Amino acid sequence: MIECVRSKLSRIVTPINNNQFLVEGKSDFVRFGFQSDETNLNFAELEGGPFLHIGQDFFGKGKILSIENIDTDDEYYIILKITVSLYSETIND
Repeated sequence: MIECVRSKLSRIVTPINNNQFLVEGKSDFVRFGFQSDETNLNFAELEGGPFLHIGQDFFGKGKILSIENIDTDDEYYIILKITVSLYSETIND
């Protein structure tokens, strides 16, 4: 679990495997950025944090390769699937 700096909201981070994680929690609003296709997100900014973007370090687990918004029935609860490149795979980058 991570605590958001800008608010007292908590985000649950659940590993799916070595390079995929779910980030979820309550959020009154979220902003997404994309170039041409809403399914390929460049960034996601949740109310109170975190701000996640492609290429960013994901809590020491690797660089973010993709961000996917998982639909929920609750408009105030967000679930994001984050895929990272493992640092052991990107040492020569």
